[in-house]
Amino acid sequence: MSGYRPKSPKQVILASRTEQENLLLRRKLVSLEECFDDGVKMIPTRPQSAKLELTQVDPDLIVFNFNDWSREELKSVAEVRGEGYDRMILVLAKSDAPTAVQNLKYMDRVVYVEKPYEARDLVGIAQKAIQQGHVKQRLHRRFNTLQDAEVEFEMGGQVFQSRLFNLSRTGAYLELSTLRQCLPGEPIRLRMELHDVSRTYVMPCEVIWTQPMGQHGGTGLGVKFTGRAEVKRDFFGPG
Repeated sequence: MSGYRPKSPKQVILASRTEQENLLLRRKLVSLEECFDDGVKMIPTRPQSAKLELTQVDPDLIVFNFNDWSREELKSVAEVRGEGYDRMILVLAKSDAPTAVQNLKYMDRVVYVEKPYEARDLVGIAQKAIQQGHVKQRLHRRFNTLQDAEVEFEMGGQVFQSRLFNLSRTGAYLELSTLRQCLPGEPIRLRMELHDVSRTYVMPCEVIWTQPMGQHGGTGLGVKFTGRAEVKRDFFGPG
């Protein structure tokens, strides 16, 4: 048929130490398939075998799923780069492996994701890595929260109820109370009432990534704070 193009799903290599760990990781990433029209094909392997997979596939993303962090883990990541793979790599490792950030910060398009993490956070980071080819290293850990907020979209002035599920000094993940088409880069304002300190805050934000349907039925948004927000001090203290 003239003009016909077969569907080509995004390809993601999952490199965990065991088959069970790969299975669990795949379950956490299952909603990533909804982010792309042609779906996502996940290819399980071992960290030491990731470079061999590059002879068979041209992945859009490689996810290394580690527990500890040592010279052996760094070698697995470096070998993939040595094979000429130049797309995004995500490295998952425990929070007691701070040297991972130091080891990886000089490697281009490699991002360290601290364990434990929220599955929706991982999906959002993976989505952005595939779509944009770049993810800025997160320097501040996110904390779980259940904070109600109003979201005002500057374009159109629509206001939606929402709930924040995690929060850091630099951004948050929230889900609207309904479905709405949102675009990365779209400016919004969050209005939050913090009853513990009896104050209301209006925080300017920018949409970084979207999840068409969150776990609670509304559109999920990953946002970063773009203004001078006093709320950071009330949640995290000075610094």
